Amino acid sequence: MFSRIKTTVLFFGIVSFGLINCAEELPVKELALAKAQVERAERLSAEEYAPDEYAEAKKSLVTANELAAEEKAKESRKNANYAVSKAYDALEKTLPKLTAISREMAIDAIDQADQANAAEFSPESFQKANDAKNVAETKLSQADASLASYLKQEKDDEAKALKREIALQEYEDAHLKFKEASELAAVSKTSSQEKAGSLRSMADELEAEYEKASVYTKGTNPAVEAEKAKIQSAKEDLDAGRIKSASEKINSSKAVSAGLLADVSKDYAKNRNSQARDVVEDANSRFAELNANSLLKTKKEAYASTQENLGASNESLQASTSLLQQEKYQESVSQSEEAIRLAEISIDQVESLKGVSNTTSVSSRKATDGVEGSEESSAEKEGKDNKTSGGQIEELSGGWKRYTVEKSNPTDCLWRIAEKEEIYSDAKLWPRIFEANKKSIRNKNLIFPKQKLNIPPKTGNIGSAPKN
Repeated sequence: MFSRIKTTVLFFGIVSFGLINCAEELPVKELALAKAQVERAERLSAEEYAPDEYAEAKKSLVTANELAAEEKAKESRKNANYAVSKAYDALEKTLPKLTAISREMAIDAIDQADQANAAEFSPESFQKANDAKNVAETKLSQADASLASYLKQEKDDEAKALKREIALQEYEDAHLKFKEASELAAVSKTSSQEKAGSLRSMADELEAEYEKASVYTKGTNPAVEAEKAKIQSAKEDLDAGRIKSASEKINSSKAVSAGLLADVSKDYAKNRNSQARDVVEDANSRFAELNANSLLKTKKEAYASTQENLGASNESLQASTSLLQQEKYQESVSQSEEAIRLAEISIDQVESLKGVSNTTSVSSRKATDGVEGSEESSAEKEGKDNKTSGGQIEELSGGWKRYTVEKSNPTDCLWRIAEKEEIYSDAKLWPRIFEANKKSIRNKNLIFPKQKLNIPPKTGNIGSAPKN
C-alpha cells in the first residue's frame, strides 16, 4: 500500500512539474501508461500468478518516477517503458490462467442454477447467464488465436506488440464476461430456490396420499411403495438444492398418482364397506334381541341412545355404499369408519342393556314366585355366572393359552375375553388377541361360538402360537 501511494504521489508531482517545465520533455505519457498497466496487473492478481514479473514492473515504475523527479527524462522514459513491458509479461502469464479459472466458475455456477431448475423458475436471469458465458467463450477463442499469432510474429516488433495488447484485452474481456455469467447464474439459482416451495408442498401432498395408500395395502403394493420412495428421493433433492431433479421426480409421480391411488382406494373402500356392513348387521341383530317393552320402562334414555347410535351407524353405512357407487372412495372410507365406530358403541350399549334386562326379569320373578321362585332364580343365576365366565381355556407352552368361544351372556367379544382374570385382567389388551388370530378373525367385532382363539402372553413380542 505504501509503495502504491508513493508511486501515485510521485506521478502526479511529475505531471505538475511537466506542465510547468515543458522544455524537459518528461515522459508523462509513458509514466501514465506504466502506472495504468502496473495497476491493471495488480487488479488482475498478477502478484499471485506472475509474482516475479509483477515485482519487476512495480520496481521499474517507482524508479521511473524517481528519475523523473530528478529531471532525468531519458532514464525515466526507459524505466517507464520497461515497467510497461514487465506488466505485459505479468499479464501474459496471468490472464490465460485467470480466465480459465473464471470459466470453470461460470460453468459450475450455471450447472448449479440448472440443477435448481432455473430454466423454469428464473428463466430471464438463467438465459442472461448462458448468453454471457457464450460471449465469454467467443472472446476466449479469439484471445487464444491472438496470443498464438503474437507468439509467431518475429520481424515486425510494432505489429507484434499490437497483437499482444489485443490478446491481453480479449482475455480480460473474456474473464470479466465469465464473472458476469457466474453472478447472473447465482442470482437465478437463488430465485429458483425461493420459488421451490410449491414443489415441496406438492411433494408433501403426494407423500401423505401414498402413506395413506400404504396403510390401505399394508405396504404390500409395489407400485405404491416405489412412488413413496420416489417422493422421498425428490425431497432429498430439494434439501440438496437439486430442484431440477426433484421437479422431474415429483411431476413424474404426480402423473401416475391419480390412477394408482384410485385403484388402491377403490379396493380398500370396498373392503372397508364390507367390514362396516358386517359390524352394523351384528349391531342390528343384537339390538333386535332386546326386550324393548321392559327397557322402555326401566332404561328409557339408555335404550333411546342405543337406538340413536344404531340408526346413525345404518345411515353412515348407506352413505358409504352410495359414495362407493359414485366412485368417491375416500369419502366412502370415512363413512365406513363412522359406521363401524357407531355400531361398536351400539354393541357395547346393547350388551349393557341386556345385563339390566336380565337382572330386572330375575327380580320380578323373585317378587312374585315366593320361595320356590327364589330357588329357581338362584339356580338360573348360577347357570348364568357359569356362562359369563366364558369358554374353555387350555394352557399351551411358552405362556400361551387357547380359548374356546361360547355363546355367553354378555356375548363373548375380544375385549371381554381380555378382561377375564384368567386371561389378562385388562380389556385394553384385546388387540394382542386380535393380532395373534388375524388368519381366523376377519372382523375384530365378529367371533363365533366354538371358535378357538390363541391367546399370547400378556407382555412381549406376540410371534406365533405353539402348535401343541
